[in-house]
Amino acid sequence: MSTTTVSPTVGYRPFAAMAIVWLASAYLAGQYVTVLPFGFVVVGVFIFAVPIAISGAYSSAVNQTRMMSHYKTSGWFYKVFSGRLIRSVLWVIWALASSFVMLLQFSTYSGLEWLTLVLAIPVFWYIHKLCNKVFSSELKKRYVISSFAITWARLICSLLLVLIYAILASMFAAEPTYSSLAEAIAATRVNTPEVAGSSVVEVALFFLSFANGTNAYLGSNLQQFGDHVPLLLIILGSYMVFFNASATFACFAIPRAERRRIFGPISEDELPPTLTRSRVAIASALVTVVTIFIYVPVFADFEDVARTNPGFITLLKNAQLKVEKIDNEFYRPGTMRAIELAKASSLGKVNASRAILEGQIDQAFNKMESNVDSYLDWYYSLSGEYTRLAKLLSGDIEKYMEEKLVEKMKPEEALNPILAGLEVALANHSVIIDEYQRAVKTIMANNRIQVPEFGSARIPGIASDRILVLPTHFDVVSMRSRVVGGAAAAGIGAEIVAKIVSKGIFKAAGKALSKVAISKAAGTAGGAAIGAAIGSVAPGAGTIVGGVIGGGLAGVFVDKVLLKLEEAISRDDFKKEILSSIRESRDKFKSELFGAPKAQAASSDNRERN
Repeated sequence: MSTTTVSPTVGYRPFAAMAIVWLASAYLAGQYVTVLPFGFVVVGVFIFAVPIAISGAYSSAVNQTRMMSHYKTSGWFYKVFSGRLIRSVLWVIWALASSFVMLLQFSTYSGLEWLTLVLAIPVFWYIHKLCNKVFSSELKKRYVISSFAITWARLICSLLLVLIYAILASMFAAEPTYSSLAEAIAATRVNTPEVAGSSVVEVALFFLSFANGTNAYLGSNLQQFGDHVPLLLIILGSYMVFFNASATFACFAIPRAERRRIFGPISEDELPPTLTRSRVAIASALVTVVTIFIYVPVFADFEDVARTNPGFITLLKNAQLKVEKIDNEFYRPGTMRAIELAKASSLGKVNASRAILEGQIDQAFNKMESNVDSYLDWYYSLSGEYTRLAKLLSGDIEKYMEEKLVEKMKPEEALNPILAGLEVALANHSVIIDEYQRAVKTIMANNRIQVPEFGSARIPGIASDRILVLPTHFDVVSMRSRVVGGAAAAGIGAEIVAKIVSKGIFKAAGKALSKVAISKAAGTAGGAAIGAAIGSVAPGAGTIVGGVIGGGLAGVFVDKVLLKLEEAISRDDFKKEILSSIRESRDKFKSELFGAPKAQAASSDNRERN
């Protein structure tokens, strides 16, 4: 008749509570390990290492107890193979080193890995429960049953988590391909946060991303050996965390009484004896020495070396190649640089076309400037003088002078070539934009890559609509409507005249003309009276007519002399005022067409030349 030995176990509720607290702590630690100070990293690694070390130390203690039934305690076999202290020390070393790496991996974990760790809690519990049931029917000693159940559950659970992760990864995670190792490393750094706390963490994250990138690159280039090779490499990279999670849950599953075997004496009793005060003191002293005098100083030395060698960290930063993000897609390092070069080339073509159009604008306004002399020639002519005098008497002098200026400048004739030049420039501009957008889309298509992470990336991106637009300052609609034949010419001419009117030039000229007109009329009348007096000596109407003609000629002579004098004194200033108004209109025209900065620069250059 067979009997079943029942091993004491931890209840599911306390186990689940401890496992959930551990999982929540792991998540928070992953979020803050890169930003909190060095002390947080030291404490965090220690806290996560303790349950792993306890799990391994318990297995070592039970293993040494079992060895007592096979070997003499005084023999060499027992000393070599039981090895409780050596195994426990190795477990402590593994727990501390792997917990540090595990914390770094937590900082890069995405939803897929966290989902697997959530499933690890019920998976481990049911595997442990099944193992405990199987070994209870096969083994005698309860502590052996407990140890076997924990050891096998730890192993089976970690392997099963790998299988679960493989299934989830095959369903939800893409298998990216990379053309170079640098590209793969850059892709793996997409979800790697920037480090603001510990220098050791910064260095370690760099090497971790290098290892993960190498893994991804090898996987993408070994697809010819099987479709599942890349997936297998990704899974193997996650095995350490799954094993440590299983070891931690194994610690939570150790019955309270069985934990005394870790620091207690070797005993084959079903219930290990209570720890004596001396044992507790020795255990406390051992933990204190290992923690304060070995673990912390060693970790601090690594941190000090990293902090006192900033050049090494700078070298690592310079060696890091980050992928670039456009919209929600990822691209090879250097993609934005290639786009900027394409933009610079396109802008060069646009600027060349714009320079031609700007030259045509300058020629048009220069032509109007050259016509100013024709206006001034008319202004300082007798015909112009007498016509203005007639307009003065009718009250239309200022309006007439404005219309005459527009007539002489011929803005319509000067500006007509701009319309043709603008159409050519706009056509070139449209072609250049189309070529640029095609070039950008080709660059993006050739440089798009996939990242191995399952989730959102932490690097900022740029919108594609910002990339596809050239900052050319060409307002196509308004400029085409603005520069249309006679309407544009009339508008420019009126604008120039308005600027001159605002300076009061025509108004001052009208007032001066009225004063001069009175003096000229008096002079002409005086000349006629003198001629009449002379003619009275000799009787006859012919003599009187001759006197009037003589007086008129004298008045014309006076007018001619006065005009030449006025021209010598004021023509240059008058011309400068008109030219200034034309150039101001040209600058405004350019500003509306090209944008204010370019127009102002061109204006200043032209002023310096003139």
